Amino acid sequence: MNPFDIASPEYASVRPAYPVSVVDQLVEMTRRGLADHSAGKSDLAGEQRPRIADIGAGTGKMSALIAERGICVEAVEPSEAMRQQMSEALEERSPCWRHLIAIHDGTAEDTGLPTGSVDLVVYAQSWHWVDEELASHEASRILKDRGGIGVVWNQMDVSIPWVHRLTRIMRSGDVHRPDKPPSFSSQFTEPVLGLVNFEECITPEDILRLGTTRSSYLRQNETGRARMQDNLRWYLYEHLAYEPGKPVTIPYMTLMWTAHKR
Repeated sequence: MNPFDIASPEYASVRPAYPVSVVDQLVEMTRRGLADHSAGKSDLAGEQRPRIADIGAGTGKMSALIAERGICVEAVEPSEAMRQQMSEALEERSPCWRHLIAIHDGTAEDTGLPTGSVDLVVYAQSWHWVDEELASHEASRILKDRGGIGVVWNQMDVSIPWVHRLTRIMRSGDVHRPDKPPSFSSQFTEPVLGLVNFEECITPEDILRLGTTRSSYLRQNETGRARMQDNLRWYLYEHLAYEPGKPVTIPYMTLMWTAHKR
């Protein structure tokens, strides 16, 4: 079962956005790839808009940030609940760019997108759900020559003890290490890591809401969900003594692994 078929409506509001520098780097990578692909092709140069496939797009956080920069986005998401939230969120966004996003029912292993149709494939907070070999082959198929691949993870900075304990209580399960690159197929160059540190200020109540968006929470029965929330309340309000409604600064890091199609 896909736990995000019963995704909490809190997902879009409490999950952190991606740092501007990360999105800018993906966009620049896309533009360079398009320029390389179009070199010597007079019918394409200067006329074709860059196109990115956002695989496992969720509620469209990454898709929206990319579209704001004038890039067409093919947002591929297997969860109907997530696709619905994405569609509703786009209705509230600026009409100047929301038409740049097309939403598709598909998976990393079978996107349904045409062969050689995109300049970059990005997996924002989704690569750990995929079959790496099959997803790599599918990415290579839909990418143009010299296209790129990007795997992006936002995660709390678990090098800080109190944050590490917080993630353990939330059973976040998505702690990714800089020394453990994603395994792309031989169709891609070796992945290169970029790291960005940032902070997110949210209330203890929002941290409780954040816990309800985790797959570990969504998979549990009502008893298990209540236990997790009780443990979080104890940790935040009693152990750490945070005041209700007062902002808590959460240190985050973004890991971005990039590679190019051979």
